[in-house]
Amino acid sequence: MTGIAPLALGPLEARGFSINRSGIQWLVPDGYVCRANEVVGYCNISVEPASGFRPARTPFADERELQVAFAPRVAGRIRFDSQSSVGGYLDNLGVQPWNATTVIAHLETDEDLEPQTPQKDRPLRLLMLAGRRMTGLADVLTGLLPGWHSRARGWWSDEGAPSQTLLNLGICDALGPVRGDRSAFLELFESLDEGHVVVVPNHPLAPCAPCLLEQFQRSASEVQAIKANITEVVLNGPVEATADDWMFVGALLGALDQSPLRASFDLLTPEGLCKSRRPSSVLLSLNAEGPSILRHKTLGYRLHVLRVYQQAAGPAVRAWMASAFEPVKRTIDTIQEDYRQLIDGAGQDGHVQFLILNRMSTSGREDISTYAPFDAPMGDTLANVASKELNLMLHDLSRERDVAIIDVDAIAAEFGGGYHIPDGVHQSGAMQAEVRAEIVRAMSRGAA
Repeated sequence: MTGIAPLALGPLEARGFSINRSGIQWLVPDGYVCRANEVVGYCNISVEPASGFRPARTPFADERELQVAFAPRVAGRIRFDSQSSVGGYLDNLGVQPWNATTVIAHLETDEDLEPQTPQKDRPLRLLMLAGRRMTGLADVLTGLLPGWHSRARGWWSDEGAPSQTLLNLGICDALGPVRGDRSAFLELFESLDEGHVVVVPNHPLAPCAPCLLEQFQRSASEVQAIKANITEVVLNGPVEATADDWMFVGALLGALDQSPLRASFDLLTPEGLCKSRRPSSVLLSLNAEGPSILRHKTLGYRLHVLRVYQQAAGPAVRAWMASAFEPVKRTIDTIQEDYRQLIDGAGQDGHVQFLILNRMSTSGREDISTYAPFDAPMGDTLANVASKELNLMLHDLSRERDVAIIDVDAIAAEFGGGYHIPDGVHQSGAMQAEVRAEIVRAMSRGAA
């Protein structure tokens, strides 16, 4: 069937809970010709216990950001319903009951509206978005996944739990392709037919292999010892703490006190609430593996904070990091062994595929005519040599563990690294799109 299709909200179920929504905020103008699976609008929702129901726990309790984005299943021209948006705070706050039959727009299309799928009577797809705010004070209400989050997630809400979960523990070069230009996974989910994607940013703990492994293995008593030590430093240390110190410490403790590799997540679907499967794929970046990291002199745990986030700390934290930690140099062999231990540790409860972005090894601007003046090992002084050596290490690792290399180096060479990734890390939109496509391909190969 082709023609004009009503775009109804469709079912969302949470037994024992009520689902409320805001008005619709459109991301495209009325009459826009959209692609299949292109997000055109969204609303904020809330999941609250129904009257008289006392649940043992409330789903999404730590995720104050909960949104539904709307994407037609087929391409066409979208026409908005005049009552879909009411403006003001009512387009931000969830005050209207979710009603599956509510029509928010119509789609004019020449494409088949009856694909042979269980969802053929639902021409509108729902992309669920959830964000755990770094603080409850970060209550930005407007936009897709707005504000400051310690974790952000997305999944297509079709039938039951998605079959795979991608856990992104990268830094900028891995975050950009996954979160996309609007930071809400929109480009990724246009090409990812199903799945659940979780992003944990490096605020402020950089996701290098030894830090991730310690998060995975850390006991409750070790967490308490770290908290007590940091609290004592901030409260009674030799340098008076400022607001920047407290903000930094709060974010750091939140990171040290969790292991994303062990976490499970609530999912809202047409069939009801369910839990996500454990991560089937973990995305990392080789750029997160610094040549040296910090180790606490008494408690022994390791810390890696990128320079930009060290500068965000206050004077008390900077003094603490300078006095309480010692730098530990990491060789190529050390980094490889750290990866081995992380991969083996994460795979103890079931198979996990690791996707690792390699490093761009040349910008095309190097003008070294002879390497004779440089002492060995040259990787200690020449960044492009260090990157080549790390990339070779990653190839060796992929032969002995289930590691899929996202070959940023090759993509940059094809696109032109000097223009598309000028600082060796941050990518252009075209570069991100190609890296994103390679991530999707790697996930498909891992799921096969």
